[in-house]
Amino acid sequence: MNKPLRILALADLHDRAEMLDRLKTIECDLIAFCGDLHNGSSRRAAVPVAVALADLGRSVLIVPGNMDHKEVVPELWRDFGFIMLHRAAFSQGDCGFIGMGGIIARNPARLGDPTRYYNQEDDVYSALKDAYEKISEKRFKIVLTHQPPRETRDVLYNGEYSGSVGLRRFVEERQPDLLLCGHIHEDRGEARIGKTCIINVGELRQGFGALIELKDEIKVDWIEV
Repeated sequence: MNKPLRILALADLHDRAEMLDRLKTIECDLIAFCGDLHNGSSRRAAVPVAVALADLGRSVLIVPGNMDHKEVVPELWRDFGFIMLHRAAFSQGDCGFIGMGGIIARNPARLGDPTRYYNQEDDVYSALKDAYEKISEKRFKIVLTHQPPRETRDVLYNGEYSGSVGLRRFVEERQPDLLLCGHIHEDRGEARIGKTCIINVGELRQGFGALIELKDEIKVDWIEV
């Protein structure tokens, strides 16, 4: 990699389109959006924030969050040229990206909800494992999820852990270089599972994000706008 790849990592905007205007001066090569771009909105209500994200003028890799509804986002995001990484892989130069959207459904009854991205632990693990095979030869291997791994940047206000066990199992076994996530607004920050750098990028609705630079190592600059 001759020049660094600069990734603007964002999550949890919840339809606050005006926050994206504050990011227009940030120089990056691509945007990685870790879910909850919207707030359970209809397509009509979701369009303004999709317009604002597209207007940043960068390629957008995105996974759905629990508030990005199934009957809205796949078609909407495709219409705006966003690259949906849910259960999928994407490569750019020396970097390979995979993703898994949604959250774990602690109540099994929620798995039947046709509007939401709810997962089971085994499904998270197997979907990422399958996608990883497509990027395993890349120099940098990067994972986008909405929910953090269990016991890593996933602590709620009440002190409870709320991350995915299946995701943590995948990270422990495959050791990707970088995992970007959001969802738990109150536990923004950086951690490690083995050699994997875990970054909960924070809640963009409150002005938080991260700028990641990949070259010989991973450099993180925290954003507050």
